[in-house]
Amino acid sequence: MRSTRILIIDDEPDFTALLKANLEEAGDFLVRQVNQSEQAVKAAHEFRPHLCIIDVVMPGMDGGDIVAKFRADPVLSDTPIMMLTALVEENPDSIDGETQTGGLAFVSKTSDFETILACIEKHLEEVGK
Repeated sequence: MRSTRILIIDDEPDFTALLKANLEEAGDFLVRQVNQSEQAVKAAHEFRPHLCIIDVVMPGMDGGDIVAKFRADPVLSDTPIMMLTALVEENPDSIDGETQTGGLAFVSKTSDFETILACIEKHLEEVGK
């Protein structure tokens, strides 16, 4: 079985390393982390992720800038994106803890790993991966 490739774009190396380790332990995931937003597009071209998890607030380009670059790029325009941020709290009215805004899923960094994993699996299922 082929691993599902997930690209994490977040300026917090400790957070991305922990999320990467947890994901690789939890399932058949191959995870790459990028901690400088300016490297996001290049990394996505090289890695060809099945899903990108992008932080909203970062120095340099923020998550919105990265999403705009992905959507404008013919190679990356259809890449599924999930926003993981400290700016939102876990949505108590949502079964899976996510909030939908502008066609993007926003998941709180304060969510437990099981909630984050459930959101990832939901998005991968939606795109048939």
